[in-house]
Amino acid sequence: MEQVPRPGVVVGAGPILRAVADRIGLVSVIDQAVAWDAERCRLSPGERILALILNLLTDRQPLYPVTDAFRLTDVPLLLGPGVTAADLTDDALGRALDKLAAAGAAAVFSAVAARAYAVEAIDRGGMHFDTTSRSLYGDYPTADGAHGVTPRHGHSKDHRDDLKQILFTCFVNREGVPLRGTVEDGNRSDKRLNRHQIARIVQAFSPEALRDLVYIADSALVTGPNLDALAAAEIAWLSRLPDTYGVAATAQAAAWAADAWIPVGRVAASPHAATYAASEQTGTIGDRPYRVVVYRSSRLDRRKAKTLERGLAQARSIAERGADALTAQDFACAADAEAAAVAFRATAPHWWPGTTAVAPVTVTDKRPHRGRPRRNELAPTHTVYRVQVTWGPRDEAAVQTELARRSTLVLITTRPATRSEAAALLREYKAQTSVEQRFHFLEDPAFVDAVFLQKPERIQALGYVMLLALLLFRCLERRVRQAPVPFPTAYRGRVAQRLRGRSFCTMAGGSQ
Repeated sequence: MEQVPRPGVVVGAGPILRAVADRIGLVSVIDQAVAWDAERCRLSPGERILALILNLLTDRQPLYPVTDAFRLTDVPLLLGPGVTAADLTDDALGRALDKLAAAGAAAVFSAVAARAYAVEAIDRGGMHFDTTSRSLYGDYPTADGAHGVTPRHGHSKDHRDDLKQILFTCFVNREGVPLRGTVEDGNRSDKRLNRHQIARIVQAFSPEALRDLVYIADSALVTGPNLDALAAAEIAWLSRLPDTYGVAATAQAAAWAADAWIPVGRVAASPHAATYAASEQTGTIGDRPYRVVVYRSSRLDRRKAKTLERGLAQARSIAERGADALTAQDFACAADAEAAAVAFRATAPHWWPGTTAVAPVTVTDKRPHRGRPRRNELAPTHTVYRVQVTWGPRDEAAVQTELARRSTLVLITTRPATRSEAAALLREYKAQTSVEQRFHFLEDPAFVDAVFLQKPERIQALGYVMLLALLLFRCLERRVRQAPVPFPTAYRGRVAQRLRGRSFCTMAGGSQ
């Protein structure tokens, strides 16, 4: 029989989140993975972890007053008959984090995610990898074991280099549902984390699953060791080719020289979205050939336009200083002056059509003797040759051509054109934003505005609780999108009219 909330309490989205958690077996998987005494524990570790997740997703309060937050809701409805807010003390939740850490929080998260993918029939063909950081305040001890994480100073993605941080990695599908994730020390690099993720995938996936997988990541993936690891595992992959590789400039030059662009159209649903055209090229990194696709957009990147303008201004300044030094120099013969003018034109920026001219100049020499000059004495002179530089207006056509070149996107992949056309390849890579958007959940201070933990093991375990909350939320989001009726919100009219008799739990695929 379906339970209903008691009068005078607020449950919010708690019941629907609990229904989705039950469907993917979140509590049962945790309880089976950790060591605990069912006879002595009033509330299982899985239920306590679920309480933390519900607090993260509904109450949006710091984690230390969880008991106070649950006093305002219907705890038996969410966590079972007989359970009260007094069962969710800081000590009880801390012990649950300890048990999760001892069992291997990464393995537990992977088990819950794998079950969710199976139960929900979630596609995992193209998988996206990315990382983000979470800044922390205060001092934290150093982890000395396999189950702990150490906040450290590192490359802060929320621009707080003054704070220590921990890192999250996430491996999600194009819908943003995480399949694998880790919590790392704050100073780990994306390049090494990619390599470790590849190793974990090889261990977790069957050879058949690896053949169907496409590993998609940003440009940090493209390193020699990472490419070797992907090739050894025979994993197809897709990434943006960094500009630091000469292959990128070569492919761009070849694409513009050929001028045989393949229309791709829009990859976004918006009618105002940019349209693209593609040029298929090839490139070699190490000893391996790769497919390189250059994309031209109808909308130029504003950031690259500003970068180009700064570069033009700097080039003009350098050229003017060089011109001043050249025009101040005297040459003994016209040939030497002309040679210097040719050398200057060779190094001058081509954005301004500058011209040079060599002209003789008569220079008065110093008199050979001291004193007042004699009557009718002529001052000695000699002829030198100087270079005159004249700048023309900026070549705006050349600037626009260069801006278009710089605004192209270069992708590199092992996927052949017969399996992924240029348009499909671009859509897959653009879905990389699904990872970044999902990371906003982990970065939002409204969910966890501070980490009031001292043990490295609990910090790491709490990180995996946040990843579990992300998994649960994305599973719910996916079901809402597939629901035959719009999900009720405060901005969509009357809830009763929208639901049409359907309960939250029915939409979630379960019951309470």
